[in-house]
Amino acid sequence: MKKKIRVALAGNPNVGKSTVFNLLTGLRQHVGNWPGKTVEKKEGIYETNNYIIEIIDLPGTYSLSYHSLEEQIARDFIINEKPDIVVVIADATALERNLYLLSQLLELHPKIILAINMIDLLKEKKYKLNFERLSKKLGIPVVPMIASKGEGIKELVNNIINLFENKIQLNLTLPNYQDLEPLISELENILSSKECSIPVRWLAIKILENDQEFIEYVKKNYDFTIIQKIIGKREDLPVLIASYRYKWIKDLLKDVLEKPKTQVITLTDKLDTVFTHPILGFFIALFVLFSIFYFTYFISGIFIEPWSKILDYFKLLLQNTFNFLPNFLNNFTFDGIWSGVSILFNFIPLLVIFLFFLALLEDTGYLARIAFVTDRLMHTLGLHGKSFIPLILSSGCNVVGIMGTRTIEDEKDRTLLILVSSFIPCLPRIIVSAFFISIFFPKYSALVLISLYLISLFSVFINSKIIGKFIIKTSFNPLIMELPLYKLPNMKVVLLYIWENLKSFLRRAGTVIVLLSGIIWILSNYPSSNLEDSFLSQLGKIILPIFKTMGFNWQLVIALITGFVAKESSLSTLSTIYQKAGLDLTQALKTQFTPTTIYAFLVMQLLYIPCLATLATIYKETHSKKWTAFSVFYSLVYAYILSFIVYIIGGLLWKS
Repeated sequence: MKKKIRVALAGNPNVGKSTVFNLLTGLRQHVGNWPGKTVEKKEGIYETNNYIIEIIDLPGTYSLSYHSLEEQIARDFIINEKPDIVVVIADATALERNLYLLSQLLELHPKIILAINMIDLLKEKKYKLNFERLSKKLGIPVVPMIASKGEGIKELVNNIINLFENKIQLNLTLPNYQDLEPLISELENILSSKECSIPVRWLAIKILENDQEFIEYVKKNYDFTIIQKIIGKREDLPVLIASYRYKWIKDLLKDVLEKPKTQVITLTDKLDTVFTHPILGFFIALFVLFSIFYFTYFISGIFIEPWSKILDYFKLLLQNTFNFLPNFLNNFTFDGIWSGVSILFNFIPLLVIFLFFLALLEDTGYLARIAFVTDRLMHTLGLHGKSFIPLILSSGCNVVGIMGTRTIEDEKDRTLLILVSSFIPCLPRIIVSAFFISIFFPKYSALVLISLYLISLFSVFINSKIIGKFIIKTSFNPLIMELPLYKLPNMKVVLLYIWENLKSFLRRAGTVIVLLSGIIWILSNYPSSNLEDSFLSQLGKIILPIFKTMGFNWQLVIALITGFVAKESSLSTLSTIYQKAGLDLTQALKTQFTPTTIYAFLVMQLLYIPCLATLATIYKETHSKKWTAFSVFYSLVYAYILSFIVYIIGGLLWKS
């Protein structure tokens, strides 16, 4: 029987931790969420002849202090789940900063391995690092790695197994807090008087750091008044502890890391003079993003026709296989459920191309530069600095844009961007708008289309301010981020990134899309297959009084309802209704509606409920029924109010 080893991967952001995780687990990984959190939880398996190594990729953190959700998750997992081994991934070119996390983990867990990644970049910076001496000074295994090339993975696995089997003798060197050591020892003695599931030295230091979570724990289990008397009213303790940790790191690296006397200008430094330039860098970012935008839709467009033929072939194959089904089940399956499946699978070419480009941007290190140069503009809009890419991509497809929000770490900032991204007009909405504009505003088609874009941008701006200030209450802190070094992408990592995200989308969004497609089919076919007599039509007529003030009829209301499944289906709905009545769509629209009513309708369909696929993606990315429902009702109310205002203003202008 194989032995099981549970390993946690810890490290700062941008140190190659995800690359190591992907190389170890390959396709044998699962992406979920930490219990009660919206932060992704990645777990995977690495198997040898005698061992099954379960690997948990902890969120990237700079420390284990409770300053962020990611830090809380990382330290809670280590304390509560007690993995067999913790592997700390560190960036070879930024050891001083990376070892701060290690200094805390050494006090929290007895079995640590330090994996130093990107050692190939040491030569570029002309650094010299003695790995053996560092290992002896720390008293733990140190593994040099180049994860982007797959180097050091076998050595890491061997060290994990040997440490698990106690074949490696550890002699941990913990940070020395000098004049605070007697105080720490006194607290350790008090905390040791009772059985404690948390290492007492760690707990003592957390008390001195004024960590409220652990202070509450101590208050529940110990006489805190005694501890307060020992500590006194010293407010400088957290700063002192941090300074002693950095001194310990400095002493540790004194005869281990050798740096050149003069600073070496690296390729990253040279490239950043251009790519992070406040003006030139911004326009380069625009060019890169619009290139990605163009190629995403151009390349995926090549596959649309053959992909549709493949889906039609499978539909025909299934229909022939299940031709014995009763009429109702046959129609429900292949006209209702299959329409949802078709919507879902038609996104695959688009998402694969988009995820490929996004993975390239992230793996090369350029994604962080785009966020850096667009930060000021995004903060003016009340959004996070990394919001620019998702907003640009949303203009092609809101699903793609919303999936792009996962580059934003902060939960509130990400949720805000997800909610306002749906106000950006996607291609189907533009197609619907262009059709109506060509009929009602042929002389001013360009101006009308531009006006709709401006209304959309205004909606993003005003709603990011309203939702951010009064509902989500984002803090809008300045963007403070580390710019990773530029590097060549690892294609295995890129392909795994595409696979995991695509699989996640199909699993979560697919359920919602298929279910609601079935419901819409039932509503539009019962109690009569004649759309005008269906439940859907009845629903449209019930809602009609709300929209009648803007000159809508029940046909336009039904077009809005079916547009929820897919925005372009609103046109096919109107065409079907008028065709059954023996009317030409264009002539019927011209006869029944004024330009003011149609413009109000265009504003409504531009801003109201996101389409089914977008709604499913909102649910998938937020993992929240509350925010998904909020997106529906808020956008519906906002779109109605703005459409009504536009109708009133348009009516006044038209009369004048």
